Amino acid sequence: MFRRLVVISFGFVVAAAAGMVFLPLALFVDASNPNGGLAVALTNLFAAALGVLDEGSADDAFAAVGFVLWAVGVVVCAAPLAIAALIGEVAGVRAYTWYAGASALFAAASPWIARAARGLPRAGEMSVAEGRLALLFFLTGALTGSLYWLIAVRGAAPAAGDGER
Repeated sequence: MFRRLVVISFGFVVAAAAGMVFLPLALFVDASNPNGGLAVALTNLFAAALGVLDEGSADDAFAAVGFVLWAVGVVVCAAPLAIAALIGEVAGVRAYTWYAGASALFAAASPWIARAARGLPRAGEMSVAEGRLALLFFLTGALTGSLYWLIAVRGAAPAAGDGER
């Protein structure tokens, strides 16, 4: 049991970290956005940081940038994988399609889930730019789910009660 918890934790950390590396790289090489997706995202991020800098100290601006990057990483890379992994482990699912597909769908839907949770009126709408981001979030979720499956699920013994002992 302890070995399984270590493998699950290791797989989760590696997969989420890989997603946090993949997402900015995917934004940077996004060919569908002629302005460069990462450039636009960084411009907006640093504009917000400069707004904080005007009102406070440099430490506050760095903290704001760090918080935004951390929040995006958690919402897109860690939380969808955690939900898919938790459901998969509790249900005893060993299928690759569950881990990759569920992580991808949860990651792609994360902006709309966040809007709906906050009760914002645009919860069901999507612009073209949001569609591109949703595709990148989907690919990030598929990557994290695939890596988690490779590390933590693929070689795991069947769960108790699956008929094999």
